[in-house]
Amino acid sequence: MERKQLLLELDQTEQDFYAALASFGADQVNIVPFEGSWTAGQVAEHILLAESGIPETILGSTQETDRPVAQYVPVIESIFLDFTAKYDAPEFIIPSAGPHDRQQLLDAFKAERAAIHEVAAREDLTLTCTDFGFPQIATLTRWEWLQFVLCHSKRHTRQLRNIFGKVTG
Repeated sequence: MERKQLLLELDQTEQDFYAALASFGADQVNIVPFEGSWTAGQVAEHILLAESGIPETILGSTQETDRPVAQYVPVIESIFLDFTAKYDAPEFIIPSAGPHDRQQLLDAFKAERAAIHEVAAREDLTLTCTDFGFPQIATLTRWEWLQFVLCHSKRHTRQLRNIFGKVTG
């Protein structure tokens, strides 16, 4: 487990997602690219909803971990990095219909990622977070929660790029 590499990956996924969202014109973030799809604004809101509780979860109640600290990382990767699979988001992270303001989303994303980065830089990542279990997996370690952030944002960065191609193509 290498904290320095984790922080670099958090920075990279932040830059990638930010750039993908920033590539949309202010009027393009609310265009539905095809039936059944979210808009770019909805994807960004979904990321914010999903990530907004991460610092709180990581800083909440914890216990010593009695299993490999990264045990569930392959499961998280298999879910979120399988770009052929489609999933329904849990109710609590389904975005609103909008309209969405691109700059507000960009600013909120930067602020959220700064909070996550700070926690990742200073906390003991081997502890298990006990306040909230990851749906259909288990309670995760701090390390695993941060791996979720990486994989989830990679998935939705790809989605933003696909939406951009439809909206501008």
